[in-house]
Amino acid sequence: MRNTWKEWIEGHITITVRGKRFERFLNMAVREGVHIWNIRRVQPDVSRCDIMIRDYFRLRPLLKETGCRCHVEQREGLPFWLIRLRRRSGFALGALVFLFGLYMLSTFVWSVEVLGTKQIPPERVSEAAEKIGIKEGAWKVKLKEPQELQRELSGMLPEASYVIVDIKGTKAMIQVVEKDEPKSPKATGPRNLVAKKRAVIHGILAEAGKPMVSVNQFVDKGQVLISGIIGNDTRQSAVSARGKVEGEVWYVSNISLPLSQVLYQFTGDKQQKQYLVLGPYAVQVWPLREEPFARFKAEDQRYQFTYDRFTLPVSWKTVTLSEIEPVKRQLSMDEAVEAGKRAARQDVLARAGENASIKDEKVLHVKAENGKVYVSMHFSVIEDIAVEQPIVVPPPAPAHHGN
Repeated sequence: MRNTWKEWIEGHITITVRGKRFERFLNMAVREGVHIWNIRRVQPDVSRCDIMIRDYFRLRPLLKETGCRCHVEQREGLPFWLIRLRRRSGFALGALVFLFGLYMLSTFVWSVEVLGTKQIPPERVSEAAEKIGIKEGAWKVKLKEPQELQRELSGMLPEASYVIVDIKGTKAMIQVVEKDEPKSPKATGPRNLVAKKRAVIHGILAEAGKPMVSVNQFVDKGQVLISGIIGNDTRQSAVSARGKVEGEVWYVSNISLPLSQVLYQFTGDKQQKQYLVLGPYAVQVWPLREEPFARFKAEDQRYQFTYDRFTLPVSWKTVTLSEIEPVKRQLSMDEAVEAGKRAARQDVLARAGENASIKDEKVLHVKAENGKVYVSMHFSVIEDIAVEQPIVVPPPAPAHHGN
């Protein structure tokens, strides 16, 4: 059974044997214990095979006896690689310097990533980490043990339940787990809920306070919907009114769209730029000369070199530029009207606010003029119309005492 590693370490050669008695030569070599493989016939009197370096000089008596001649075609293996390397000492020195530089770069932190923050700003975590030495360009040899870094960072961030510091290769990851503290309800003074727009009441749900309107009732802007004054004529108190009041509000949206539109589409032509990234620096390797597109969309992919669990400070980035070109499109009247309706709906919902819904819509007017289509639409929208209004409680009247 062949041992390819042993063959490469000891070195092997490919020889060409010329002669009519090649089979006789081959049988004699095998009997002498010569390791031969990859035997093939090239021409009627020419054959080729591979042997170990150490067996080459053992073939001389066999060649003489069979009348064959031998010529070395190819040399492979560690001994020949070392000879070529010695002839190119500058290249070998450069490779060693590169590997040493790569090793030195891998001993630094080149990126810091903060994870898990919701209430705590990531910038604050980064500033705290920088104070204890975790920053871009930090030498990992001088950093403290991860447990010590975690303890110091937790002390600087009282809002965090605990902090995990994990340094993998050239990347430092800081995982923050924030304390789950219950939020105390916001203290509010006495207030009413009033209408922020003219509307017809669609639904009302009072959680605190006294409802002052009913469903299908028309209300003006500023009218009290849920009162914060509760009680009877003899005994009253002021509370913070809470609840939800939905009303039907009316809008008119006017939209204009050009019949001739410019769209951008891909031409199919692409260019690629190759970058060698060393830490925070990127060096363009290819192409040496480029003819940039007038308009393009760029997408990049990065291939990070890793070894085992360690991330090396070297990566390869490929940026693909896809050319795009403007294309004019002429809309028909029906297409322009439909596009105007969609734009009008978006406009109305943006004006109505969150959780609003369109109950009814009607096209008021459509006209085409000067290359544009004008669409006017009326909408009935269901939305939350309640807004808070503080209740001003007058101070008690001063007491008068008679003489």
